[in-house]
Formats: sequence, structure tokens, C-alpha cells
Amino acid sequence: MTMFAPALFASTTSPVEDFVVVKRAVPVVLLAVFWCWESWRPFFGQRQGRVRHAAHNLAIALFNTALLGLLFGTATVAVTDWTERNHYGLLNNVGVEGPIRFVLALVLLDLWMYVWHRANHTIPFLWRFHRMHHSDRHMDVTTATRFHLGEHLGALGLRLGLIPLVGFEVWNLIVYDTLVIAITQFHHADVSLGRWDRPLRLLIVTPDMHKVHHSDARPETDSNYSTVLSAWDRLAKSFRMREDTKSINFGLKEFADPSWERWSGMWKTPFIDSTSAHAPVDVQPQAAS
Repeated sequence: MTMFAPALFASTTSPVEDFVVVKRAVPVVLLAVFWCWESWRPFFGQRQGRVRHAAHNLAIALFNTALLGLLFGTATVAVTDWTERNHYGLLNNVGVEGPIRFVLALVLLDLWMYVWHRANHTIPFLWRFHRMHHSDRHMDVTTATRFHLGEHLGALGLRLGLIPLVGFEVWNLIVYDTLVIAITQFHHADVSLGRWDRPLRLLIVTPDMHKVHHSDARPETDSNYSTVLSAWDRLAKSFRMREDTKSINFGLKEFADPSWERWSGMWKTPFIDSTSAHAPVDVQPQAAS
């Protein structure tokens, strides 16, 4: 799971302010890089409607980014400053400083992302919002930006509470969010590393590993929750791979109709009538236009 860099849009003091500018540029630059890569050597191949598909995903992402920046940018900076001034949180009271503290903060943030992502699959209310991300039947780099506003609100709201509990600094959040953007755009892109995927996924989440997570087969959907470090899935026994990733079908069967790919369809995804959060709705599969 990722966000289109909405968390820290407030004015901050230098040099943090300069890094925030870099952080805002990273999604755009990497989006262009991975779009060119998957255009040059796509894993699943070119398809009709690729630009329209990207436009729908990016429209949602840009709206979310603007609104969440207004809602959470200043609040996030204020909470981290307050936490640091008052020495609250685990990291401010365990006696670790410098690079060790910084790396530990990034690892703890990544662990939290694993817990949050897994909760989005196991708690029916959260799954209703997260399934908009999984309903994308043509996964590419723009899928990394496709999240419902409701999911973002929950993630950022909970993180505000997590900051004083753990003692995160603003630098931790900026660097980690930038890392998340880079890794998630990489592993959502329609690319493959071939034989290099196996050794790399011992460290981080790779395209082949995350393709399994976006399978429409429920046991595969409910696996590979890690965001950056792949170790969390191995430790929590939620790691799963398949030999033939070419045979994966993406999306959710209950959202097979092309109407769910439009702006209005994506917004309505959490609110459709169904007997349970995982049950199919009365939508007949059709070929994508």
C-alpha cells in the first residue's frame, strides 16, 4: 500500500522544507520512469485504453493528494514537533540516537504499514475501502496511486496517534514516505526483473511478489502484505509465490464490469450493496472497452 505523497505538504523549516520539495517531485519523476519502462518492455503487454486507465487512477490520486495535504500536512508537522519537544514515545526513551535511531524508526514505520495493510484485508469495514485498490484489473505503475479517500483518512489519522507513541521525527516520515513511493511504484509497474526478482525479494517487495497480492484468487490476495521490506511476510507466514506469474488474473471478480473503473465507480466501491464485504455484487463481467 502507498499514497501519492499527501502526508507532509505544510511549510517547514529548512532543510526539511527543501527535502519536502524533493519528496513532491519523486512521484512525478518515478511515474514517468516506470511508465516508460513498462511501455518499452511490458510484462503483460500493451493494451487498449491504457492512457484512459491511467487518467482515471491519477485523477483520484491528485484529488486525494490535494485534500489530504490540506487536512494532514500542518497537523503532522505539529504533532511531530510537539512529540520531540516533550520527549514522548518509545524512541525518545530507549537511549538510541543518530543513524541507529533513524534506521529503527524506518523499520518500525514499515512494520506499522504491514499491520495496517493486513488489517485492511481482515477487517470487513476497512476492506470495503481498500478493495478499490484491488479492483484494478490492469495493474501498472498508476495502480500504486489508486486508493480510496476513506482509506487515506484512516491511515493518516491513525499515524497521527502513532507519532507520540513511538516518537517519530518529521525526518523519519518524510524519508519513509519517499521510500514507499519509490518501492510501491516499482512493484506495481507492469515490468519484471526476470531471474533477478528472486534474490531481490529477499530484501524488498518486488514486482513478481506484489503481482501475486493483486491476484483475483482470494488466498493470493490475502498474502504478501509488506510494503518495503519483504521480511514481514516471511516472519508472519503470509508470504506466497507462484511460478507462473504470467497466468495471474488481476482485480476482484465482483468488480469486473468496466463501469467500476470510472471515477464515479471507484468512489462508490466501498458503498455498494452486498451481503458481506467480500461477497460479489450483481455485476456481470464484460470485456474492457
